[in-house]
Amino acid sequence: MTEASHDWCAGLTVTRSRLLTVAEFRKIRLSRRMNLAKASAWLLAVAVVLAACVAAMTMWTAPAEPPIETARVILVALGIFLGVPLCIVIANDYFKRSALLRQQYRDSEVLVCEGTVGELVAEPSELEHLRQQIGEGTEVVLEVLKQSELVWSVNGQIQESWVPVQRGRTVGAPEQARLAAQYVKPVETEEGTFRLHQRALSDAECSELRAYLPRIKLFGGLVALLVNAVAVAHLVAQMQSPKALPLTGIVMVTVAVWCDVNLVFAFRARRKMLQDLRERYVVIYQPDPAPDASQKSVVEYLPNAGYEWTTGGRAAAWRRLHGPTGLS
Repeated sequence: MTEASHDWCAGLTVTRSRLLTVAEFRKIRLSRRMNLAKASAWLLAVAVVLAACVAAMTMWTAPAEPPIETARVILVALGIFLGVPLCIVIANDYFKRSALLRQQYRDSEVLVCEGTVGELVAEPSELEHLRQQIGEGTEVVLEVLKQSELVWSVNGQIQESWVPVQRGRTVGAPEQARLAAQYVKPVETEEGTFRLHQRALSDAECSELRAYLPRIKLFGGLVALLVNAVAVAHLVAQMQSPKALPLTGIVMVTVAVWCDVNLVFAFRARRKMLQDLRERYVVIYQPDPAPDASQKSVVEYLPNAGYEWTTGGRAAAWRRLHGPTGLS
C-alpha cells in the first residue's frame, strides 16, 4: 500500500494553507502597480539614452579635438550597446514580477511550509537569499503564494523582495520500503563491503519516475540541427580555403559543440532512467554499520541512473524540487 502523496515548496513540507487577508491582498495589488511603474520608467530610460546618443552624434558636425571625438564615440557605443540592453533587461524583470503577482489574483491561498534550513532546496541565488533572511535559526516556516509561487513571508517576516520557489508533489514510499530497509545485508563489491538490499517500485513511483524522463522538444532539436549545419558549413569552407577561422565560425562551432554535449547527456540520462523503469526497483543502502542503525540513515537510489530516490524515508532533494505530479 502506498502512502499519501507529499506536497513540497522549496524542499519543505506543505503542512497547511490559509487565505490572504484583505490588507495582504491590497499589498499585492499595490506591489504589482509599483512594478509596472518601475518597468515603464526603465523603458522610458531607453528612450532617454537613445535621445542622448542621437544628440551626441549630431554634435560631430562641429569640429572638435581628437580626444573629444574619441570620448563621444565611446559614450555613444556604451549607451547603445550597454545602456539600452541593461534598461530593457531590468524593465523585463519588473514586467515578469508584475505578471507573477497578477496570477495571484486568481486565488488568495497561501501555502505554509515547515522544516529545517538543511531541507531547503532552491536555485543557488534564491537559496542564498532565503538563508540570509532566516539568519542563525535552524527551523524555518515559509509562506508561499500558491498561484505565483513567490515567498510571502519567512518565519513570520513579510518579504519586501520577491523570491520565487518551486512547488512539487511526490508519491509516498510503499509500506514495504520500511520493511525492506530492515533486511539489508553485507554485499561484497570491488569497492568494498556495503550493506545493501533492494525493493520494487510501486506503480505510482514508476509514474513519477516516467515524468522525469528528459524530453527533447521538436523546436530544440531543429535549432540544434540548424546550428550544427552552419558549423559544418564553416568548417568545410575553412578546409577548402585555409585561413584564419572568422569569429562567426568560431562562435557557431562552439555553440554546436555545446548543443551536442547537452543532447548526449540528455539521451544518456533518458536511456538509464528508461532502464530503471523496465527493471522497476531501487537499491537500499544502509551506510551505518551498527546493528540497530536508524532508518533515517537509509538511502534508496536508482541503480542505473545513479540518482537518490529517498533519503531517510523522504523523497530525495531533486524530487522535492522537481516533483511533477499533481501540480495545480
